[in-house]
Amino acid sequence: MDNSIRIPLNLPDIRVLELSKTERGDWLIKIESTLQGTTCHQCGREITDLHCHDQPFRIRHLPLFEVPVYLEIRPKRYRCKYCDDHPTTTQHLEWHEPRSPNTKAYERWLLRILINSTVSDVARKLGVSEDIVSGIIDRWIAAQVDWSEYADLKVMGMDEISLKRGHRDFVVLITIPTTDGVDILAVLADRKQQTVANFLQSIPIDLRQTIERVCTDMYQGFVSAVREQLPQAKIVIDRFHVTKAYRNCADTVRKREVKRLRRELSKQEYDSIKGAMWPFRKRPENLKESEQQLLERLFAYSPQLKQAYNLREKLTQIFEGRYTKHGAKCAIRAWCKQVLKSDIKEFDCFLTTINNWMDEMTNYFLEGWTSGFVEGFNNRVKVLKRRCYGIFDIERLFQRISLDLNGYQTLVVHQRSVGLLNR
Repeated sequence: MDNSIRIPLNLPDIRVLELSKTERGDWLIKIESTLQGTTCHQCGREITDLHCHDQPFRIRHLPLFEVPVYLEIRPKRYRCKYCDDHPTTTQHLEWHEPRSPNTKAYERWLLRILINSTVSDVARKLGVSEDIVSGIIDRWIAAQVDWSEYADLKVMGMDEISLKRGHRDFVVLITIPTTDGVDILAVLADRKQQTVANFLQSIPIDLRQTIERVCTDMYQGFVSAVREQLPQAKIVIDRFHVTKAYRNCADTVRKREVKRLRRELSKQEYDSIKGAMWPFRKRPENLKESEQQLLERLFAYSPQLKQAYNLREKLTQIFEGRYTKHGAKCAIRAWCKQVLKSDIKEFDCFLTTINNWMDEMTNYFLEGWTSGFVEGFNNRVKVLKRRCYGIFDIERLFQRISLDLNGYQTLVVHQRSVGLLNR
């Protein structure tokens, strides 16, 4: 039975001369170019006067049945009759990048393997050095955004993450939502106002004018930079950060009251309200019957804690209601008056926050604008950072984020069955 097969190399403009195996057991395919001529590197004209063949060199191609495959070729050199000194130029083929040890197909394949993986892991799996993997990243993945790919921006997200544990070495992620998810526009080296302003100023003016809103947190450096460079854009303080702030106030009341009750109640009474932290943090509609009963016992001992719980839920209802921006401002101001009457001091800091950020907070009610896409994206970046044991170069971080986001869409395999292996 004949157990040989005919396999397309999918490489244009070449002819297979010989197939053999190396001492290491790798496939070695000797090939030659079928093109006649090249472009002069000096004058740019097409030249066809063959001068010689260079020394053979090997290029790594896609593996065959998990066996490494190498191509060996002797590049043609052509002499230019148009230039005075008649220089020679080496012919380059479209499936190979000059000075690369691999075919373009191999490098696309390697990058697809690298998606959601690490440089060191891919290097070990494929038996190549980490420098080779890094070189492929640099050849294929841009280190900054290509503005020509965008017709408009409309919505921009802005948030920081820490590259190191302990909230050190902050970088800023600039993102936009897309129909498929999120795109990364920039990774900025720090969160200084001037750094952010410089980036916004670098956006082409026609694109800059298409930005309608910027979703961010309550960091003055971001907000000031946006106001300076994007005066037409509305700033939206994300509901997530607002919610986190007032829920923390209520949780501080819980800690204070539980500490007081531990001192004042008998052991039996205190044991009857233990484990109330998680039920307290839940929405009323999500409580089980046993959790509801636990909270009722807790609130019986601490009416002020019940008041804090109700205030928290009341503000949540406002943010979930169908208010206009003006109506939301009125409802929030009424809520603030209830807080002042309650005399719960833990909410004072949040009242100051409302006073400082009321306009940006209530922009949420214009169209339900949030930066949920930013928060979800940040979690993805944190996973990338942990997987790679930290990436501290911002250009490399931009490249790895871009690869994980768009790699499967952009690194497609171009099927072109020319140059057949049949041995």
